[in-house]
Amino acid sequence: MTKPPLRHFSASSFRILAFICLWLLVWWASSLMDYQPFVSLWYPPAALSLAAFILVGGRAFLPIVMAATLAGLWMYLELDTHTAFHQQTRHSLLLAFAHTISYGLGGLYFRKTIHKWDIQQLPQRILYFLIITLFTTFLAASSGIIAFIIIGEMSWAQAEASWLNWWVGDLAGAMVLTPFFILLLSRLWNSDISWLKPKRRRQNDETKRLWSSKMLLNVAIVMVVILADHYFNHASIAYFIFFISIPQMWIVYTERMEYTVISLALMSTMIAAWFGFYGVSEHALTYQFAMCVIAANAYFGLAVPSLLSQNKKLHHQTQIDTLTHIASRNHFFEVANNEIKQLKEQNKPLSLALFDLDEFKSINDTYGHLIGDQALIMAAQSISTHIRDRDLIARFGGDEFLLLLPGQTKERAHLTADRLRQKLPAIPTPEGHIPIRASFGVVEINVNESLTQALQRADQALLNAKRKGRDQVVSS
Repeated sequence: MTKPPLRHFSASSFRILAFICLWLLVWWASSLMDYQPFVSLWYPPAALSLAAFILVGGRAFLPIVMAATLAGLWMYLELDTHTAFHQQTRHSLLLAFAHTISYGLGGLYFRKTIHKWDIQQLPQRILYFLIITLFTTFLAASSGIIAFIIIGEMSWAQAEASWLNWWVGDLAGAMVLTPFFILLLSRLWNSDISWLKPKRRRQNDETKRLWSSKMLLNVAIVMVVILADHYFNHASIAYFIFFISIPQMWIVYTERMEYTVISLALMSTMIAAWFGFYGVSEHALTYQFAMCVIAANAYFGLAVPSLLSQNKKLHHQTQIDTLTHIASRNHFFEVANNEIKQLKEQNKPLSLALFDLDEFKSINDTYGHLIGDQALIMAAQSISTHIRDRDLIARFGGDEFLLLLPGQTKERAHLTADRLRQKLPAIPTPEGHIPIRASFGVVEINVNESLTQALQRADQALLNAKRKGRDQVVSS
């Protein structure tokens, strides 16, 4: 077996070391913002671990265990306990495995199922991410508290008093920061994250300046709300933090996905930092839920362009025939029924033509279906070119077409159909150009007649045109 080059190990080792350093730095920063023992407003290491498992799968297990173990030893160092080092190591490993296994289960499950939906199904991906994050953080908080009870660092009374804040803190960190850390780690591990990104927007100097202005507005709202909460100490003031969703959604709808994710990370960091600095811990749950709700709204906002694109595509498919690019049968019926209503109200003439290509089966059998499809396309394009804007041509099915002629009597519609018949082009084949010929059945829709009844009469007229030798117009 060929051994991998040394530089491969060097690169892998560097990435592992860089990740561990990043994890410890994030953990240290969040520990500075604890407002209860072992509980912070939001817990970024949860997001970093979840992002790592989503991005690189099982390869993240060892680095996260190592980082979380070092964090546990660091915790003992700060507590200045007289616990033996080997016991500190066992306790730290227990805490590390409780954290790593919880986020590993959620991250690996999401990674396994993320490709079930394409990027056009971004709302499903977002909902799936939010649900998995909800259960994963609950599992992590529960296992973490149990681990702390086992090692004797937390009592059942403390666990009962802090479990909700612990869970919501983990949830806020994971929900808000996981996409940000996926972007960050994708650069470290050179990973493809195209599955994460919706439609991109171009960024120029002007939009960059606008993004800075929007972020300043976010900063101003956070500062005003937390300062007011600090000075007035009234529970209702904390709820004004939800107003951040206004500039945040402005960013979502006008900036690239990366800027939305970065703005969420900065917003949550500012809230957590100023929350801890001004000591408004009585209203912690309000700020935690605000971060979760604002992040969830932002993610679903990112899905709007893909939803609009998908709806536009579906709408186009219902209105346009995919082969000939003229109106579909359903769209024709919708328009025709509206025209019939106007006919009854305004008593204006309305005619209908049904036509198909003569000897179309013979064209398919002789020259193949590609030539047959080309005959349909050329016939549809020819008719479309030589009718008025208010007229409508649609593919009825196979080689049959429908033509709606508002404002035309039967006699005028007969002349129109005959003119269109003569304009039909010739189709190129390996044996030369063959003229496309068609037979038409034309009727004028009566005031008390339904579209179905008019179609039946037009179909009978078309059959009469066929019996008379094809390549002609019969009106009824």
